[in-house]
Amino acid sequence: MTKNWLPQQQVWAALRQRIRALTHRDDAEDHLQSAFVNYLEREGEPVREPHAYITRSAINLARNAHKREQTGYVTLTEDSLLPYFEIADPAPSQEEVYASRQRLAHFRAGCSQLPEKTRLVFLLHRVKKMKYQEIANISGMSVSSVEKHIAKALTFLSAWMEQ
Repeated sequence: MTKNWLPQQQVWAALRQRIRALTHRDDAEDHLQSAFVNYLEREGEPVREPHAYITRSAINLARNAHKREQTGYVTLTEDSLLPYFEIADPAPSQEEVYASRQRLAHFRAGCSQLPEKTRLVFLLHRVKKMKYQEIANISGMSVSSVEKHIAKALTFLSAWMEQ
């Protein structure tokens, strides 16, 4: 027999029934179609018994599918991967991390340029989340002085960060 062999409708129905009976699977026709495509695309020596070749191929495809299902193996196709490519990673990119570290280093350099008292007041308020009154109590200055130190730090650091 040659590659030009094409099953007629009755032969196809008989093959489908045979595969379904042997594999006990509802997707028998899918496996039969895949086996038929494999037969048509096959290179090399001609197949002497196309019915037997296609039947054996379809049974093997069905068994492989059964094994994949049992082991939890999932075949990934482009369509099945598409949703994963559309999900944005919430983590920052390496470039964003690097830029953030550079900005933080620049900010720290700016903080080191502040007068000591201004830096202390600013850090107590922004880092330790202390209220102006609490800072005034522990530093021995008025709330108004604390406000002025915070304003001075913010003005200086805003200009510093623009550099």
